[in-house]
Amino acid sequence: ERVVTALNDVNDEHGRIETSEREAFAEYIDAALHEAGVDVAALTARRDLDRSELTDQWRDW
Repeated sequence: ERVVTALNDVNDEHGRIETSEREAFAEYIDAALHEAGVDVAALTARRDLDRSELTDQWRDW
């Protein structure tokens, strides 16, 4: 959540997060969670979300 809201602030200030960058950020967040030991598949399944929707509740970009 903190990473996504910080990226929201960057996008609000500069308005430069493009589609390809959004996808790269989402992949990075997914990988970072995995490296931290978070079972992203189980987390999203518990929330009835597709893996790609994990950041949607906080994301403005």
